[in-house]
Amino acid sequence: MQKHKLFILCLLYFCFTGSIFSSSYNSLGHTGLINLPSAEVHEEQSVYFTFTRSDFIKLGTVTVTPFDWMEASYFYYRPDDLLWGGAKGLFLDKGFNVKFSYKPKNILLPRVAIGLDDFAGTGHFTREYIVTTYNFRSFKLTSGIGWGTFAGSSSIKNPLSYISNEFSIRKPLVLGKGGTPTYDLWFRGPAAPILGLEYKLKSIKNLSIKVEHDTFNYFQFSCCGEGLSEESFLVRPKESDINIGASYKYKDIGNIDISYIKGNTWNLSFSLGFTGNKNYKKKKNFNPEIENNNFNQTSNKNEFYLDLLDNLNKNRLYLQTANLHNSSLSISIESEDHFNPVIYSSRASYIANEVAKINNIKLDNIESGHINRGIKINSIQYLTKDLNLANRKPNILVKRNSVVKDSNNDSHDDHEFKPKVKFPVILNKLYPDIKTHVGSPERFLYTGIGIKASTEIQFNRNLVFYSVLGRILEDNFDKKVSIPNTQLQPVRTRVVDYLQEGSKDIYINNMEIEHISSPYNNFYTKVSFGYLESMYGGLSTEAMYKPFKGSFALSVEYNKVIQRAFDQKFSLSKYKVSTKHLNLAYYHPKTNILAKWSYGSYLAGDKGYTLDMSRRMPNGWRAGVWYSNTNVSAEQFGEGSFDKGFYIHVPLSIFSKSYSKDTQGISLRTMTRDGAQKLDLRNRLIDSFYGSSLDEFNENWSNFLD
Repeated sequence: MQKHKLFILCLLYFCFTGSIFSSSYNSLGHTGLINLPSAEVHEEQSVYFTFTRSDFIKLGTVTVTPFDWMEASYFYYRPDDLLWGGAKGLFLDKGFNVKFSYKPKNILLPRVAIGLDDFAGTGHFTREYIVTTYNFRSFKLTSGIGWGTFAGSSSIKNPLSYISNEFSIRKPLVLGKGGTPTYDLWFRGPAAPILGLEYKLKSIKNLSIKVEHDTFNYFQFSCCGEGLSEESFLVRPKESDINIGASYKYKDIGNIDISYIKGNTWNLSFSLGFTGNKNYKKKKNFNPEIENNNFNQTSNKNEFYLDLLDNLNKNRLYLQTANLHNSSLSISIESEDHFNPVIYSSRASYIANEVAKINNIKLDNIESGHINRGIKINSIQYLTKDLNLANRKPNILVKRNSVVKDSNNDSHDDHEFKPKVKFPVILNKLYPDIKTHVGSPERFLYTGIGIKASTEIQFNRNLVFYSVLGRILEDNFDKKVSIPNTQLQPVRTRVVDYLQEGSKDIYINNMEIEHISSPYNNFYTKVSFGYLESMYGGLSTEAMYKPFKGSFALSVEYNKVIQRAFDQKFSLSKYKVSTKHLNLAYYHPKTNILAKWSYGSYLAGDKGYTLDMSRRMPNGWRAGVWYSNTNVSAEQFGEGSFDKGFYIHVPLSIFSKSYSKDTQGISLRTMTRDGAQKLDLRNRLIDSFYGSSLDEFNENWSNFLD
């Protein structure tokens, strides 16, 4: 007993004074050693994709680091040797992991992390850990304790059992259909020591050697599918408790790892990713060339307006209205490239001031407002003395001298100068069409590749016709069998039928008329009618209140739709449904956390709520998770028990020398079921009008004249 106590004390000592390491991934996608986790995480706003291959496992992982203290990942696991449907290699498992990491300010203390693996999946890999990492100059040392499947081949008594006997026993895992966090198992049962070392070679830059103590019983992962095959007894036995490997890190882009695990198996891992908090290409400094079109050098007001119109438009800041009164100028613009309110307002004001100088007009202040769908969503007044390119990183005085206003949404209608726009304005765009179906047991990924054409017709600033037509040129959707397997109305589970029928000819993804307006200040409305998405058409309405000096937005949404035919042309099916939702969004600017809650009725007639938590950065980067819970039972809902998933939005401007509003999104849900399903609507108001609140404006001051 004394030996056990001494061992526990030593282990706890290492856990809180020991170490951990690098930027490679363990078997479930964390930053860590080879198969064991470390206390380190990637740089915040990072996204990494990892693929791992051994003799009997294929593993794909997406890892997101929204904060420097939290990392989350979503994995797909496919063993080659297990049976499923009478064949080997068809079983597919997936789940979520999360790690919380703390880095002390004192450099003499190690980084500490607590992690949960597969906590909301089927539970095949359910395990927990507490680890520390001490980063020395040439090596990193990792130590800690693991529970669950960590305690496979070399378990010890759970040190937490000295606190309570409840931690001594870990109940057998009931392998259901997944989806419910197994709280009653966490940190319970036998434990295992986690020990590992990474040594950085001095002779070869970015190359490190890793050694770890392998605690796993690889037959313990044979719970899945229909059981073991003959091959399992050849590839799963373990001959050594020591894993060794080499990791080569290429800049911040990713890693290549080669390791020899359990004494008889080679393991190869690739990771590739990036961080959203820096520009991979340096932006061009804002230094516009101001052209003088007023060769008479008169102070004629109309000549000034025309000169201002020309110079702003050449810089893709489109002048909507202007009003010059004494030494004050008010302008309203639309920006094609920027959603950042400080960038477009400071740039437009700088250009306006330079044009005024050329026209011998002295200005003391300039008010700049932004127009979105004919609505003035913000306004700021700058002193002209602050509009100096030396103030790219503004001091406190620039902020203090500038006044952000909650001006009326139609105050620009009283301006003197209003350039005429010839409506309708027609915009066309052609781009690749890539469709995917992910996560089927028969095949991990089904794809279709083709082209899409979008058309936008602006009849006026508020009324728009929008359509997207597509044609799939090559696909393998016909190799997938559509089996909805649902107890509810099949509102989403027939997605394979839509993919198969829609790929045979030209299909209509969207074709709708949309009207967005603001009848009162800080109040917005939207009405759209037509083919709203690939599966539904009908009427969609929403009304939103978003106060300028508030941190929240509130909207009410009502949709009356009918399900479309599988070919996604003009035909409709018989299923009709009305959905209603109350949506609430709250933004915390200090942490950049955006919380959204929605309550109402869904497409299958079920009622409940959806909670969405994300981190939204001023540059447009956003990552979040969501889950929905409705009055549908776990048995009715089917595999997964409730709807859940995650998403990432990446601003493409971080890869470009110029600014752009374009983003690329990734969204995954654990399983497509029919419960808790919303319409996939374009321009939901609760997600629109960024820059229309004081918090959203103020968080962008670092981009003044950028």
